[in-house]
Amino acid sequence: MADLINELVWSHSRSRTFAACPRAYWYTYYGSWGGWSRDVPAPIRDAYVQKKLTTRAMWIGTVVHGAAEEGIRRIVGQRPLDLEAAVRTTLTRARNDIEGSRTGDWLQRAAKRTGFREHYYGEPVDPSAWEAAIAEIERQVRGLYENRIFRRIGQVPGRVMEVEELRRFRVGSTEVYAALDVLMADGNGGVVIIDWKTGEAHSNDEIAAQLGVYGIYATQELGVPTDRVKAMHVNLRHAVETTHAVGPAAIEAAREEIEAGVTQMREKLRDVPGNVAEREDYPMVPEGDSRCRWCSFRRSCARET
Repeated sequence: MADLINELVWSHSRSRTFAACPRAYWYTYYGSWGGWSRDVPAPIRDAYVQKKLTTRAMWIGTVVHGAAEEGIRRIVGQRPLDLEAAVRTTLTRARNDIEGSRTGDWLQRAAKRTGFREHYYGEPVDPSAWEAAIAEIERQVRGLYENRIFRRIGQVPGRVMEVEELRRFRVGSTEVYAALDVLMADGNGGVVIIDWKTGEAHSNDEIAAQLGVYGIYATQELGVPTDRVKAMHVNLRHAVETTHAVGPAAIEAAREEIEAGVTQMREKLRDVPGNVAEREDYPMVPEGDSRCRWCSFRRSCARET
């Protein structure tokens, strides 16, 4: 197998990390690179493990998204799960995630298994908090299967075009990654993008920015007319749905954001063609900043206490 190459590829999550903390960005995309190998120096391996850490809140979203993906793939494959089977399967996996993280077994395959920041950093967590997380997952999975949009997918499975497919495409001089939760044909020459959310309500600006990137993909890569792209934003935590037209203005704004963001990322590089970045060029946030308390890399940054 050919060696992996560390490339600067824009994504929504990469952009958010860069804006939040330059040092955390460096650890995520440079300082942890190659950490999946057993023969790398300990600081790289440690950063890689820290990069893979999650929190209860983030994990709830990952688990519920996984249940949605599996549910829709099974619908398309004409072997759907009923609600109770979906709940049982999801909760079994969730409990295994918690146990594997608690015992440290997840470190044997950190790339594929779940490790919690709470366990890694020895943060005190009342057992009831884990049960509350399990209960929230069950509540959202039940809400998913009862959601009218999920039910509609079950009625027209032939219209499902993509489910969580990681796509790579070019925007100007930049390669971009995007994965749509669900992409469906609307039956009239257009598409509907379905975006599941599982946490607190997101701002309209944040939603528009993410959907604009999806709009670029639909219009540029699939040839969908710019006036035929619609998005359904479904917050499963609050049982709220909103519809967005992803038109030319949103798409152009997304293009501009991508180009501007990548320009800033490239300015930090020592060697742009080689995508070489040095840690000292990516400063930490000020000592005592609240962001450090929630950061996965606080051990690598010597800000654990």
